[in-house]
Amino acid sequence: MLMAMLTTCSHGKLIPIGTTCDCNKQTVARIKREPSDVDKLRNTHRWKRIVQPRIIERDGCVCQRCLIKYGIITTSKLSAHHIKPASKYIELFFDESNLVCLCMTCNRQLGTKEQLDFNYEIPNEYEYKL
Repeated sequence: MLMAMLTTCSHGKLIPIGTTCDCNKQTVARIKREPSDVDKLRNTHRWKRIVQPRIIERDGCVCQRCLIKYGIITTSKLSAHHIKPASKYIELFFDESNLVCLCMTCNRQLGTKEQLDFNYEIPNEYEYKL
């Protein structure tokens, strides 16, 4: 009874010497899709450099959901969230009354729901500095 000599692959599996593990199999290539209209708007100068920073500043550079719902001040990984989803209401994409400052976690938890799960009121007046 002969036993093949074994070695350990880079992924920690025992394999016969002189062979390669199946860990290196290529994954199925992702299907590339055309950028949607929302993707195109998210990549504009107007969104990245003007509207989104303005919303974050308007809301005091704090996640409004964490503040109102949980009483926590979160100031990292902030972005502007569309209250009515941009995919359904593209005409409201740059509308500041449809935007609220949220942290990444809250933004992902709310997803594309059409309403917020906390009581948020848009500030009446805010001074925007150029």
